[in-house]
Amino acid sequence: MKLWRVISFIPIVFGILFVFNSNSAFSQDVNRISRQKALNSIAQQYELSKQKTLPLSKRLAYVSSFLEVAYLYQQDSLIYNGLMQKTMLLGMMKNYDSAVIYSHKLYDLAAKNQDSFYLGISLIKLGVYHNKNNQLTEAFKYHNEAFKIYKAMKDSVMAGKSLLNMTNIQKSLGDYSGNKTTAIEGVKYLENTDKDLRSLSGLYHGISVANREQKNYEEALKYNEKALNLGIDSVSIKKIGQRYILVFKNTKANILASQGNYKEAVSILTQLESDVVVRKSMREYARVIGNLGYVKWLQNPKNTTSEKLLLQARSIRDSIRDVDGLIASNIHLTKYYLTKNKEKALQYAEAAYQNAKELNSLTSILESLGFIFQLQSDSNEEAKVFHEVYIKLQNINQSNREIYAVTKYENDKLTNENLILKAETAKKERQKVINLLGTLILILVGGLVFYLFRQRHKREKIRDVFNAETRISKRIHDELANDVYNVMTQIQNNQHSHDVLDKLENIYNRTRDISRENNNFDTGTHYSEELGNMLSSYSTNETKIIIKDIDIINWQSITPEKKIITHRIIQELMVNMKKHSHAALVAVSFRQTPKNVEITYADTGIGVDKNEIIFSSGLRNAENRIKIIGGSFIFDSEKGKGFKANICFPN
Repeated sequence: MKLWRVISFIPIVFGILFVFNSNSAFSQDVNRISRQKALNSIAQQYELSKQKTLPLSKRLAYVSSFLEVAYLYQQDSLIYNGLMQKTMLLGMMKNYDSAVIYSHKLYDLAAKNQDSFYLGISLIKLGVYHNKNNQLTEAFKYHNEAFKIYKAMKDSVMAGKSLLNMTNIQKSLGDYSGNKTTAIEGVKYLENTDKDLRSLSGLYHGISVANREQKNYEEALKYNEKALNLGIDSVSIKKIGQRYILVFKNTKANILASQGNYKEAVSILTQLESDVVVRKSMREYARVIGNLGYVKWLQNPKNTTSEKLLLQARSIRDSIRDVDGLIASNIHLTKYYLTKNKEKALQYAEAAYQNAKELNSLTSILESLGFIFQLQSDSNEEAKVFHEVYIKLQNINQSNREIYAVTKYENDKLTNENLILKAETAKKERQKVINLLGTLILILVGGLVFYLFRQRHKREKIRDVFNAETRISKRIHDELANDVYNVMTQIQNNQHSHDVLDKLENIYNRTRDISRENNNFDTGTHYSEELGNMLSSYSTNETKIIIKDIDIINWQSITPEKKIITHRIIQELMVNMKKHSHAALVAVSFRQTPKNVEITYADTGIGVDKNEIIFSSGLRNAENRIKIIGGSFIFDSEKGKGFKANICFPN
């Protein structure tokens, strides 16, 4: 009986298992069908997010819903598409902070999957949106990382495009030397292919603009022609974009105007003004008529159309909130009114400064401030001069009254004898004046000779120090460094301790650094170039160097001794920055007044306590050097607030 019960129970168990398995399979089928339906439904949402006829807010809502389902079912391919679309829409809405957040999500997913393609795209997006947010250092960093990835992938087109993004950032920072170097590197990746003519033309254009800013007008025209010549037919023009071709023509007009060829520049701009494509874009039209008004003013300051064109361009740019264009318009109007109406000139200079602050454009801030200081200084100086002239006129008038009173009295009261006596007395007085004047001239000549001998002695002393430094550095390089290197080689061959080798190599590198820092340099016609190259040599991926207005200094009029001391002091600041500051950005600007040369150094490094500055031997040496040529060296710093220094010496 028990056996029958057990046997009869077995079919029931199998039946239950069969039903359970059937239900499980059915459940899986249902889930699979449900999942497929969900994925099919969100495909429509993704397509709707791409419809340009819909408002951006609706398109963003569609792609956000699409992403929710893609994340729910962990479909990486869909998540990639959703993040790409969402970051693009956020950028179009100028919500750059959110665009950065979702670009980071794209980067994280690509990094997890080790997907180089999307890694590169996410880095470019991060660079673009940080740039739009005026975070230029961060933007440059991301574009540089993208360049490294594309270089490793041997994708020359995307590598060149990344370098174009980097050169545009350098241009906006006023780093025209760095801008040109990066652009030339980018050309190497793109000039042998026709796959991205727009980026290649952009690189040529960047080199052209940099040369114009550095006053190398022939080179500027050469690269401008290279950019224009890429658009030789309708196909290539379509690849580059008609708008970019028009920008290149506009730049050509600016270069010609800088050369003084106003007639040809006006001809190009007049043709552009009537171009149909230009007139369809308010931004481009404002750019053209603004430049046309400015060049016409340069050609003939008394013409009647410049003011109208300049004000019209500014009005258009203000209506479309073209902040970059407003800076250009306000600077043009500042220059236009500079000699005509200083009050208006100051008004437009201050407007340019506000626009530049809004755009966080370092070069435009410096340019607009330069005009503001000039105009404020001019007005103060003008008031001072008028006051001095007024006092002088009062004194002259008072003297004339006194002379007139005395003369009238003498004419009425004095006799001929008295007049003769006065004449003799006057003769004696004249002789005394002549003797006094002769003595004074002798003293002045003697003082001048003494001063010249003293200056000559100072120059000889400076040159002796310079020659001694050069000899020491040569000896360190030729003797000490090479001897250390020989010892390193011998130790390596005998397989001695690696610690000793490392220490010797450290000593060797330090001696080579000392040699480089004290090396000889040209104090003649190429001094400006050598000084700029020395500053640029400290530029790295982590540290960007901005050099402003080095070429406006009349270096030919400055003595070699002053050039030597200037070079050494600036080099000391750069070495100090490299060793201690860890700055991401360094700005060195030059300014020449009728009496002095002023050099301003500022970095964004970690700074240092003022007490530590006082005891710094390098900065103390710099201060002692500048005193030799009658200059001053003022520095300021706080921990966490960077380092600033001002160098000033007589012309």
